[in-house]
Formats: sequence, structure tokens, C-alpha cells
Amino acid sequence: AADIYNGGSSNPGWHMHILVGDTIYFDANVGSSVGTELWAYDTSNHSTWQVADILSGGASSDPGWYMEILVGDTIYFDADDGGSGVELWAHDTSNHSTWQVADIYSGSSNSYVGNQMEILVGDTLYFSAKTLNGYELWAHDTSNHSTWQVADINSGVLSSNPGQYMQIFVGDTIYFDADDGSTSVELWAYDTSNHSIWQVVDIYSGGAASSPGVHMDMLVGDTIYFSADSGLTAGGRELWAHDTSNHSTWQVADINSGGGSSNPGWYMEMLVGGTIYFSASDGSTGAELWAYQPSEIAPLSSGSGSVPNNGPVTN
Repeated sequence: AADIYNGGSSNPGWHMHILVGDTIYFDANVGSSVGTELWAYDTSNHSTWQVADILSGGASSDPGWYMEILVGDTIYFDADDGGSGVELWAHDTSNHSTWQVADIYSGSSNSYVGNQMEILVGDTLYFSAKTLNGYELWAHDTSNHSTWQVADINSGVLSSNPGQYMQIFVGDTIYFDADDGSTSVELWAYDTSNHSIWQVVDIYSGGAASSPGVHMDMLVGDTIYFSADSGLTAGGRELWAHDTSNHSTWQVADINSGGGSSNPGWYMEMLVGGTIYFSASDGSTGAELWAYQPSEIAPLSSGSGSVPNNGPVTN
């Protein structure tokens, strides 16, 4: 469709690519004269153009390295203009304007917006960003153009690293992992309607991390299913669940019984009908294909009560 870097490799879409109407917006490299910037290709008339040279000269702004979200006609993404570091930018596809939305980490330091999480709720973007308070949860309201820190979960200069493993929106609430500095990485929630934030549960009690969602996270109805580590003596990393309607949290199954970890979802996770299919290891047969329904959990084999097959499914 286009030879953007004549004689070289433009690597189109390496960091970002998003379709708006008939037009694809993506990052592309044009070499030492321009670097990696934001480009566009109109699929209806086959025209290609550079949308903006955010970091003028031969250096790269690397748009969309960490985040890209479309809100209406506007794409929100991270970019580096060379002066204020990696910050939040926007491009309005209707009037072709491009601007820096906010310099969250003031000065030349990088906020790395969206490095760990990004999610759109209504008109508001929720994302991780770095300041002197470390990586915390931030928000930008695209309707009134305000930007603010939602919470300093790990107070002080240390980071809570919100959403590095999981982020799921249910009703008005975002569920995500975060580290408060005392209970380590556990499941947290933020209610976007009343702006309350709380730790949902401390699965690995004490100062150790359960790291919820590190291998899998999935919403089925009102219930979030995710991997979590409850400790060597309590079951290791297994399949857990949290019912957002009644706020209960439980271990679904101890597949690798004892202190071993089954590491559910390490390789795959998929919802088919009402059944979750995922990889897991029971400690004796290695990592195989398993299935979970509300009343059962078993390896995917004949007589298991899940989908009949002629023995365990392997690759």
C-alpha cells in the first residue's frame, strides 16, 4: 500500500495501529531524517501521510509505545516531544489537530502513561502514570479536559504499579492488581461512580504478593476468574474467583494440590459458552488443557464431565 521509508524498513504499526473510519493510524519510521512518528493511511483513496512530527528532527517520538485509546474522533496515546518526556498526547481525526494533553510528570521526566494499564470508562481514561509518587492510578476526562491522580495507593515515592497484571471493568468498578507497600500485590477496586478505592482481598496474607491475574483474568457474568498465589503452604498459584455482586472471593480449585502451583492460564485461557478452557499443571501430568464450569473442574478427558475426548489434549 505504501513504501514509507524508501530504501529502508518503516516498521509500520510496531507500537500502535488503530482504525478510525476508513483510515488506519499507526507509527512508522522514516529514518534519521524524521524518526518514528504518527502516520495515516486512507483505505478509501489509498493516500498516505505523516500526521505529525511530534519530536522534530531525526529523533523519534515513538507514539503509542504504551497506550492508544480512541474516544469519539480522537486518539489518545503516549509520545515524547523531546522536552517534556513521554506524556499523554491526542490527535483529533476530524480536524487533524495534534496536541499534548497533559505533562503529568512535569519537566523533562517521563510519566510513561499507560505503561501498566489503560481503560476507558465513559468519557474518562484511567491509566497508570509515573510522577514523584511513583507509578499510580491516574485519569483524564476527555469531556472537560481535566487530568488528576486518582489515588496514591503506595503512599510516598514508591509505586503501586496498578494494573500490571490485570484490569477488568464491571458495572461502574475497575478491578486491578496493585501494591500498597504493606500487603504487596493484591486485588484492588475503584468505583468510578463514587470515586472510592479499596483493597478487595489480601489473598497471600502478610507482606507477600498473590499477584492476581499474572497468568489469567476473565469476566464471566458478575464473576472475575483469575490466577493468584496464596502461598506455598496454602496452595500456591491456582485458580481464584471474585463475585462482584456479593463481594465474595474464593479459591476455585487446588489443581496442583498442596504447596505446588498449577499456574492456570500460563499458556492459554478461553471462554466457550459457559466453560473456561485453560492450561494448568496438576503436578503429575505436566501442563495440559483443563476446563472449568460452575459445578466442576477437571482435565479435558473422557469421563471428566467436561468435553469428551480420547485422553488429555496436548499439542
